[in-house]
Amino acid sequence: MAVDQRNMKVQKLVEMGERVHLLVRLNQLGDSELVALSAQVSELDKVINAGLGKKAPVRESGLCPSCNASFEGSFCSGCGQNIDAFFSKPIIVCASCQCVMEADDIFCGVCGSKKGE
Repeated sequence: MAVDQRNMKVQKLVEMGERVHLLVRLNQLGDSELVALSAQVSELDKVINAGLGKKAPVRESGLCPSCNASFEGSFCSGCGQNIDAFFSKPIIVCASCQCVMEADDIFCGVCGSKKGE
């Protein structure tokens, strides 16, 4: 019973930390210690995503931007992604973690950074 409550407490602290990180990124919290911690989290996001190989897709790499399988021609044989359609749109990369964002995204789906910051 006490273990379950401790686990719940840890989960709530994680949720609270994620919310604080978002509020700092939105400039809604200005506490210098929280800003410093948030910056450290963002730097860790960059390292984690670099380690996972997350970076802006390049057509010439021959790797599908959706599933990372090799492709030839206009469609990925792994997932069916229309390669021509994908690369015909501008590719927007998060300034914080370098992951690809959709054109209509306001925040990065990986690190929560606001587009353009």
